[in-house]
Amino acid sequence: MIRDRGNIKWTAMMLPEHVKLLRDWQEQDKYVKKPELDEWALQELSEQMQLAYNQKREVELKVWDEKQIYKATGVIAKLNPTNATLHLEDGRTLPFQSIFGISFVTD
Repeated sequence: MIRDRGNIKWTAMMLPEHVKLLRDWQEQDKYVKKPELDEWALQELSEQMQLAYNQKREVELKVWDEKQIYKATGVIAKLNPTNATLHLEDGRTLPFQSIFGISFVTD
């Protein structure tokens, strides 16, 4: 049985700059491209946000920010079309361009 130590055996022969570049390269593999929505998906997203705002329902938003995707949960307090932002009741502000998914949280 071969028991390989992976990168551990090679780090002694590498310069610290090379090790840093390899770690940065591995970190970049985790980056996520911003999802592109077509016209129909944008329309559906807009309708769902408007419905959630009017009914004061709790929603879970899928948000892309800084090459990462995360979920934000809360009740929409304000939709600001002039600044293209969405305000949640807990004080967070999200730009419309970073939101690519919405779903209602069921009670």
